[in-house]
Amino acid sequence: MDHKQIDFDQELTSGLETYNRDLGEWWRSRSDDWAHGRAYQKVVQHIVNFLSAQPQRIVDYACGSGQMLTRLAWHFPNSWVIGFDGSSLLLQLAEQRLHHLGKDRINRVQLVETELPNFSLPKGQSDLLLFIFPNIVPDPANHEVYNRNGFNHDADTDVAHYLAHARELNPEDETVIDDPEDVYDSMITDKVISRNLRGLLRPGGICIRAHYANAPREELTELVQQRLAFEEGSLHTVVDGAQPEQLFSLQDCKYFRSKVAEDVFHQTGDESDKKGGYLLTTLKAV
Repeated sequence: MDHKQIDFDQELTSGLETYNRDLGEWWRSRSDDWAHGRAYQKVVQHIVNFLSAQPQRIVDYACGSGQMLTRLAWHFPNSWVIGFDGSSLLLQLAEQRLHHLGKDRINRVQLVETELPNFSLPKGQSDLLLFIFPNIVPDPANHEVYNRNGFNHDADTDVAHYLAHARELNPEDETVIDDPEDVYDSMITDKVISRNLRGLLRPGGICIRAHYANAPREELTELVQQRLAFEEGSLHTVVDGAQPEQLFSLQDCKYFRSKVAEDVFHQTGDESDKKGGYLLTTLKAV
């Protein structure tokens, strides 16, 4: 589906149902291409290399149409694998994809349709959680619920406010052109989701994240690295006198150039977003 056929701004304001319509079909077609397939395989290989033992319970958070689920079920035949997603369309596609694995593996995979984040999901039961190229649209109607269940650390609001309004010492390094309040809202939302991810993991459990980036983590400015660490829950240093809540410790972060970055271009129309790739980040639940 050509990205020009979709008004992403309009679609994303329509809530979760957008993923059962054009946006769901767009993501299906994007995530099925060669670039995404290679990225998914790199994620699985990293997991296999990183883990010392096969996990008992794996969660694929925002699993989409099941590209990672099928790979996880194949590589970890003795693990229980559960996929959470808010799109019935994508989950139906995931179920069809899983049928090719055979009965033994299918019986160890569960698909759950649920709005995300969801703080009523089983807590502290998973050894490994994946959050791969997510594109979550929180329901504005549940904003109060998110604040009550996912964000009860006052210092975090202070840190997010400071980081959202801070600017680079060198104006040429500035990457944020959005209104600071929009940046703040985005950071808060991402931290709420990270709290949901942490809640699903047992202490010491591993979270693997893959998200779009245009440079290796170590090449990002200090400010951008702080924002990133805050959003993923690994920031542990005092910022402007406030101590953020630490959810994870950073174990590893690799950068891969990849055409998956064009997902961002499809949404922004900015030619500069065609270049880049993704960060593959490994976090341990604290």
